[in-house]
Parts: sequence; C-alpha cells; structure tokens
Amino acid sequence: MYEIPPTKEPTAGAIIFLHGWGANGQDLVPLGQGLGFGNMRLVFLEGECEVPGTWGQGKGWFAIPPNEKFNEERLVSRQKIVSIIDEISSGGIDCGRIVLFGFSQGASMSLDVMLNYEEKLGAVVALSGFLIEPDKVGQMKGLPLETPIFSAHGTQDPLLPFEASRSSVLTLREVGFDIEWHEYEMAHQIIPQEIDHVRQFIAGIFS
Repeated sequence: MYEIPPTKEPTAGAIIFLHGWGANGQDLVPLGQGLGFGNMRLVFLEGECEVPGTWGQGKGWFAIPPNEKFNEERLVSRQKIVSIIDEISSGGIDCGRIVLFGFSQGASMSLDVMLNYEEKLGAVVALSGFLIEPDKVGQMKGLPLETPIFSAHGTQDPLLPFEASRSSVLTLREVGFDIEWHEYEMAHQIIPQEIDHVRQFIAGIFS
C-alpha cells in the first residue's frame, strides 16, 4: 500500500485507488495527484495475483481470463480492500466520505466491494471496467442505492469490449442506482477529458 496524506486541513475524505491488470500500486499515483484534492487522503492498493511475464512487477485482483480460482481470488481481493476501508474508517474518516476509484479490473473490484460492503460508501469511480455477475444484482438485498457512481468506457476499447461492459455496468441503473455514465472515443486508457469529469464528480460530492 502506498499513501499520500492530505496537504490541507481539515481532511474531507479519502480516495482508494485500485489499478488494472498487469499494473501495480504505483500506477495510478500520478493520476491521484493530478486530481488536485489536497484535502483528501489518497491510498493506492496493489492486487495479490501475479501476472505472468512481468517478473513479479505486474499484479491483478483476479486472473485473466477467469479460472476455477476466480471466486476465491475475488473474495481475497475484496477482503483486502474492505480491511483498508475499515482501517481508514476507524481512523476517523467516515465510510460515507470514502471513494473507491478503479481502472479496468480495479473498476470491477470497486463495484464488487461497494455492492457487498456492510456500510454505504461515499462514491465509486469505475473507469473502463465491468460489473462482475450482473445477472445476480437484482437478487441482492439491502443494496446501497444512495451511493453515487461515475462510470465510463472507451468506445474503441480492444481489451474490454464497449457494449458488453456498458451493458453490465448499467444493470446497476436498472435496479435503482444513480449512475453518471460517460462514453469517450478512446481505447483502454484514461484521457484528460475523463479526468476533468471525474474531478467535477468528486468535487460535487464533497462540496
């Protein structure tokens, strides 16, 4: 785990960043700093799964493509993220002021944790990811429907096809979540326009 403490007081909240497949805990640090929220605690987590061919440098939250260990890996990753949320919360930042921010596989884990965490989180930012098992969401009880969600995807994404990802994420809208959805003419990446929209979204929550 890598952390950047707030540079301004009082502390408004915390943002937990979850990287994509093959990256690591340092990958989203420049993005986090670039958002410009000096009054937020920034926390960057790292997945436990080793990515083949990266000599131990690349990590993931579950194997790609998913295998017979998928559920086990997802639960291990979920618990790791939950334990950090609990730690931050016990340190004085209410869960309602904690944002989960994920890219790609990290976006999928952000949504997964939000749906299964016992408390309502402040928000979720899910970029270029997908919802795991969207067909099961309608059967879940006690969903935190008040949690605001920002989600976006590239229409030219060659790794996670746009239509399938969009359809899975927007399942959440069908069950009552308020989702701010954006589409960008881009591949599997994060672009400046998208970051501007995310900044506005988070600022609106903590205003």
